[in-house]
This record gives sequence, C-alpha cells and structure tokens, in this order.
Amino acid sequence: MTSARAPALSVRPDLDDLEPYESPQLPARYRLNTNESPYPPPAGLVDEVTAALRQAALNRYPDRDAGALYGALSGHVSWPSAGIWIANGSNEVFLHLFLAFGGPGRTVMTFEPTYSLHTLIPRIAGTATVRVMRGEDLKIDVESALRAMDEHRPDIVVVTSPNNPTGSLEDRSTVLALLDAAPGFVVVDEAYVEFAPPGSSVRELLDANPNLIVTRTFSKAWRLAGVRLGYLMAAPEIVSAMERVRLPYGLSALTQAVGERVLEHAADTSEVVGKVVAERERIAAELEARDLRPTPSAANFVMFRVPASSRVWERLLAAGVLIRNYAGVPGLEDRLRVTAGLPEETDAFLLALDEVLDG
Repeated sequence: MTSARAPALSVRPDLDDLEPYESPQLPARYRLNTNESPYPPPAGLVDEVTAALRQAALNRYPDRDAGALYGALSGHVSWPSAGIWIANGSNEVFLHLFLAFGGPGRTVMTFEPTYSLHTLIPRIAGTATVRVMRGEDLKIDVESALRAMDEHRPDIVVVTSPNNPTGSLEDRSTVLALLDAAPGFVVVDEAYVEFAPPGSSVRELLDANPNLIVTRTFSKAWRLAGVRLGYLMAAPEIVSAMERVRLPYGLSALTQAVGERVLEHAADTSEVVGKVVAERERIAAELEARDLRPTPSAANFVMFRVPASSRVWERLLAAGVLIRNYAGVPGLEDRLRVTAGLPEETDAFLLALDEVLDG
C-alpha cells in the first residue's frame, strides 16, 4: 500500500520559488521554435560512428579522460587540451562551471533578456543572480553594465554572443570593457557563433585574458542536438579546478565516437551553415518588407515584432507552423522568434504569416 505521508524533505528553500525550465514541443508540421538545424549530420558520419561502436567494448566503461576526443577538439580550436572542458551539452558545461566556481556567497551577472538557463543553472548551484537589462537595441549597454558591476562585484559575468533569443552580436569592445572591469570571470557563450560573420568569436582573447571563458556547442551548426555535446575553452588552471566536480565516465562511448569523427567533416559543416545563413537573411528581408521590424541577427534565427503576438503565434500554430512566443518576457513584449530552416520551411512560414496578417 502506498504511504500517504509527505516526503521527509522539501526542496531546498532557495529553490522553492524557482520554476523549472520548460520548452514544450507541440505537434506541428513545421517546427521552427528550438533553433535546431534542419539538416542531418554529414552522410558518412553515422556509418563511421557505427563502425567505431562495433569495435568498442560497450560492456566496459568508456575512456574516462576521453583522450582522443580532447585531442581532436584541441587541434580543431587551436587550444591546449588542458584548457578544454567537454560535457553533455553546453548546459552541463555551465552546471559544472557553477558547481566549481559559484555557490553560496557568490554572484553571477547576466544581461536580460537572454538565455533563461544562464540564470536557472547558477541558481540550481546555489549562486545569487543579478540581472541587468539590455539597451533599447537589445545589446549590452556598457555604461549600465559597468555601473552594475561596480555596485554588485559579481564573481561571474555571462555574455551571450550572439544572444539567444535576440540574435544580437556583442561588439568586441564591449567584451573587452567587461573583462577589464570584472573582479572574477567573464563567460562568453558562443553557441551560435558559427552563424556570425568571420572574426566574431572572442576565442583569440583567451591568451591575454586568463579570466575569460568561452563556451560552445555541437548542437547548432554541427547538427548534433540529439547527441548532447558542448565544451569550454579557458586557462588550464580553471579547467584543473573544475575536475573537482566531474563525475566519472561522464562522456559515453557513443558521445566520444561522434565528437571525434564529426570534426573531420568541418568543410561540410561550413557549407550547411552557409545555407542556414542564407535563409536567415531571407527571413529578415521578408519580415522587413512586411514592416515587422526584425532584430539584426547573427544566429540561426530571427526575432521580430508584431502586434497581438500571442494571437499571431496561435494562428501560425493552427496552420502547422510552430515558432517561439516571447509575450510576457520583460523587454520582449510583442516579439516572436523563428528558426531559419529549409527553404520550403521558410516558404511555409511566410505563407502562413501572410494569411494570418491578412486575416
């Protein structure tokens, strides 16, 4: 018989008012709401991984240090393996980072609106959060940021560039100003940087800035959202300290096999990124022509403003097109976001949008 007694413990008091992250996947013919790539991984990758797994002893634990994967990634990004941390998606990278360097008595600063997990994950790790609103152009207002940093002295500052959900790319001068003023770390999340113009990454600033951390993912440009693979680059001393929170055998044999081999398909990845960028630019131009004020985007999506956005979103969904609704999010009122997909998906979105607007 099931006991009717309440559990012996309730959730931690500091998490009592925390809403869990939700990204409901509603049924729709065209799913343009989660910034996934519309293209599958390279044609030969699945065969290569399958062949590797046939040789793997799956009854044994995987390589604890994931040496081959670290070596391959180190060569690709031109950063020493000792300064790289790989985990199951960049969200887990952030969790490990805040387990090691956040916690009670420490503070993280974010610039809102931005990716919600950048405040959720620190809170899960017991870290206080300070949110600074972005400027009217949805980019970081440097003067406001520096004033807030002087007041709150955050241990960790998180910059998302290109920003999710706005697509805004931060100026190099902004990152440098934050690095100069930060009492602790500055983390730059570059999950979408492959879709940005060449030279947009701050990777090259790592050598001269030991308080800089750069995070990336294989979910977007590399078309591996289903694999869960992300990483950070930082000073080796930072990575060494994070070893304290690593669980053993955290990267499965499958994850390691995929990561090692997808890096051999960088040329194919660049070609597909070009196709996605072309659709992003097409969407932005079409929205501009409809006077829907798209936000300049360097990612694989476009945010735009439309009156009665929730009603528009509902009618698009009824037409089989699922995009992201940000109504009710401070700073993003009346805004929707659409992922750049296949040309035919863009066609379907634009056709449905015109029917909704005409109606």
